[in-house]
Amino acid sequence: MVTEYTSNTTDVRELTSNVLAPDFPDNEIIKEQKMAYNHIAVLTHKFDWTVDDVEFPSVVKIEEQLTKCYIFEHYGGQKYREQVQYEKVQLDKDILAIKDNMTTIPTDEEEVITRTDSKSWNLNPDEPFTSKLSGALRADTMGVTD
Repeated sequence: MVTEYTSNTTDVRELTSNVLAPDFPDNEIIKEQKMAYNHIAVLTHKFDWTVDDVEFPSVVKIEEQLTKCYIFEHYGGQKYREQVQYEKVQLDKDILAIKDNMTTIPTDEEEVITRTDSKSWNLNPDEPFTSKLSGALRADTMGVTD
């Protein structure tokens, strides 16, 4: 099952109660929650946040605040423009701080090999030289006969 959003719609409604009417449909709030979740996922490169993730409570809080910004941006009018811009910049900083300090490995990074050490002794000085020749045929193990 794919996670579409993590925040509670009722909590978002409470945060935006001064802009939204009490009978504002939940499905419209959920659209904004999905956009906020996707914004977080794109910046963190993690699309499967769960309650088992250490960062989850912070992600939920940021998603709620980002959803609030989206709703204020769409339904609040000009008087919220500066506040929304400032909050979105701060929230992006918070998201990037989570990304930089994540203990949870994003699924797209689990499978990526970023570097492979060469096993060849002439390309990797840490790799010991081993000969495939048997000891009887190698000149360095036999005496020289002339």
